[in-house]
Amino acid sequence: MPQLLKDESTVASWQRFFEEEYKSEIETVALMYPERRSLFVDYWDIDRADPSLAELLIEQPYKAIFNAEHALKNIDVATEGHVHLHFRVTNLPDMQKLIIRHIRSLHLGKLKAVEGLVKKRTEVRPKLQVAAFLCQKCGAVIKVSQDEDILKEPAECYEDQGGCGRVSAFKLSTSLSTFIDSQKIEIQENPEGLRGGAQPERISAFLEDDLVGEIAPGDRVIVNGILHSMQRRRGTFKLTSFDKVMEAISVENQQ
Repeated sequence: MPQLLKDESTVASWQRFFEEEYKSEIETVALMYPERRSLFVDYWDIDRADPSLAELLIEQPYKAIFNAEHALKNIDVATEGHVHLHFRVTNLPDMQKLIIRHIRSLHLGKLKAVEGLVKKRTEVRPKLQVAAFLCQKCGAVIKVSQDEDILKEPAECYEDQGGCGRVSAFKLSTSLSTFIDSQKIEIQENPEGLRGGAQPERISAFLEDDLVGEIAPGDRVIVNGILHSMQRRRGTFKLTSFDKVMEAISVENQQ
């Protein structure tokens, strides 16, 4: 997820929605935390209660989800300790469902649904979420949020994190860093939807945290997520062509 700033009015709208429509569901998930860490919300409940939020979710999903999860932190629940819930949306409207071969650049950055057959999955791997670096000059621990595939290092030993303020060499400390579970699955178009001798096309989807480990090859699924591009590489060189990929928000199993 890209770096975003909290929008107080959007947070307030989400908080009102959660308190009026999903308060009991939030309390149920919070009582089962951390075994359950996600609140699943039906898109049509959002559209019925606040159409502007539903539109924001489709057109600017990163902003909508970022502020929704901030709003979830403001909901009072009868539990001890800190509860951080993921906001996950299901049951997107048919107009947001795409056939893989019909995905185009205009769909990038939007919340869409892709239906297909799971062909492959990787093992569950730890993904670096917040990297902790040790300054080799003063020993301060500098933390940097990671939102790309390439490790992002601090530009200097930041004073606002207790550092010396100088340009330095840094060493990554995995023991002080924060990781999250991640997994990649490959979705292939359903064969019955193909014309003539057309070959099915595929797209990779990335799952995180409590979504991992639940999907197996052969499953028929609907993946709801944010479409974006990933730059291709050839050796150490980055190419000008990109692959289409999906950052999964939720996965619905089909029998």
